[in-house]
Amino acid sequence: MIFILSFYMDVKVNCYSQTQILLFGTHVLYASHLIFKEESLVATDYEASIAKPSGYSNWRAKRKTSFLAGRLAVRHRQSCLNLPLTDIPKAKDGSPVWPEDYIGSISHTEKQAVAVILPRSKQAIQHIGIDLELLDDADKLDAANLIGLASEFEILEAMGVEKKRSTLLLFSLKESVYKALFPLVGEFFDFLDVALVATDDEAFEFRVRRQLSFVVGSGFTLHARYKIQDDHIMTWAYC
Repeated sequence: MIFILSFYMDVKVNCYSQTQILLFGTHVLYASHLIFKEESLVATDYEASIAKPSGYSNWRAKRKTSFLAGRLAVRHRQSCLNLPLTDIPKAKDGSPVWPEDYIGSISHTEKQAVAVILPRSKQAIQHIGIDLELLDDADKLDAANLIGLASEFEILEAMGVEKKRSTLLLFSLKESVYKALFPLVGEFFDFLDVALVATDDEAFEFRVRRQLSFVVGSGFTLHARYKIQDDHIMTWAYC
């Protein structure tokens, strides 16, 4: 079940919300969203409050807005968890550099950003990835064979997922899987290196198809879920 709670930064421009996301059993986390207007964050107090990566001044306004929105969503999640409002640097490979006491994941579209934080502890889940996509972008994905195997699309079809939407859903799920696995792999790997093998009650099981690192071998398993929210699809993967 998904609950959304909101409060406003600026009623006319930007607002935050929280979404409860189900992991396994009754284990849940909250994700923080920032709904923003294009270029509404650049050259404002929002921008001034966030540490910038090298080369930021040369970025186009749209890229700056997306980066700021993601970090502001993280800032909101930190605040909700009573964590210090720590800046999250950007590594050379583009991935966020998280503090020692928690990890997380960030995603954004042209109008919304989302962030989730997971404490580093001895609980069952150690890594998480999250992704957000606009439903209207389903028509822009025409390379289904680079995203998934025929068997994966057959699983989605058996679930009743529309063919038009199945490519976008699988793309988003694999983006989340990639983000969850990247800290364990440390280098680029292909979407086809991980395959959807089963589903149960809207939970997906993904399995790694080849050795990706010392700790992520063939057969390594992750789980993922998704939710349609207005004009977006949000997915999250965990292991």
